Amino acid sequence: MIYYGTIFDHKVRFSIVRMKEVVEEVRNRHNLSYLATVVLGRALIGAALMTPWLAEGERWTLDIEGDGPIRKVIAQSTNKFTVRGYVANPSVELPLKENRKFNVSGAIGRGALRVIRDLGLKTPFVSQVPLVSGEIAEDLAYYFTVSEQIPSAFSLGVLMDTRGVKIAGGFAVQILDRSLEKENVEMIENNIKNLPYVTKLFQETEPLDVLEMIFGEKVGFVETAEIRYRCDCNREKAKSALLVLDEKELEDMRKEGKGEVICKWCSTKYVFSEEELRELLKLKKNSASS
Repeated sequence: MIYYGTIFDHKVRFSIVRMKEVVEEVRNRHNLSYLATVVLGRALIGAALMTPWLAEGERWTLDIEGDGPIRKVIAQSTNKFTVRGYVANPSVELPLKENRKFNVSGAIGRGALRVIRDLGLKTPFVSQVPLVSGEIAEDLAYYFTVSEQIPSAFSLGVLMDTRGVKIAGGFAVQILDRSLEKENVEMIENNIKNLPYVTKLFQETEPLDVLEMIFGEKVGFVETAEIRYRCDCNREKAKSALLVLDEKELEDMRKEGKGEVICKWCSTKYVFSEEELRELLKLKKNSASS
């Protein structure tokens, strides 16, 4: 569930989300290691926190590429409160850090964070910043503060145990109007600095109470929505992916008796029979000769 709204005469916006079930679904879909679950989970939480502020039909994509062993992390959200994502290396594991935390920054390494805003126009808006920590929350805050000139704070966390995801969630606070009184800015900053890790916070505190801890007062009006993991892949799109292959590759699949397409976003497998592959070959040959 995500809670969102504005405060201080709409000069500040906030969102706070708990999404344990969504991150657990992602872990199972992609067969993620513990570390990969934490990395992708944080990215998906960051993407989910932006869903209330997206335009109609907009896709918001967080693209992190580094020189660490996980290599690439992609998380995407829509204004329909849906998310999806994947990592390049789902089996990555590293030793825990000295504080017994997962080594997210080590998995990602040095690199860049790109945000892609696709409004369905010819060209999406793309902006990029260097990674400042590889911990994702700090990198997102840096992106918004530098690229979009929106002073921001993010806190993201995924806690694992031997059974899977125990806690997953986070919050974002963004100052939209720089005329916000200095004492309010300092109060918000200090309150956020004094909060415990978000995973510990969510073990002990409900989201609305967390907001009161951040803003020093009860938030008057908060909207809510359910965050869902949703992919828009389907059999027709998988068939189109097969048509991109050359005729030899399709013929090799036909000889093997079947072809498979696995969606990178959700790991759904689409299987095509020998007869379907024969029809695709005919279609490809006809389009090539026309």
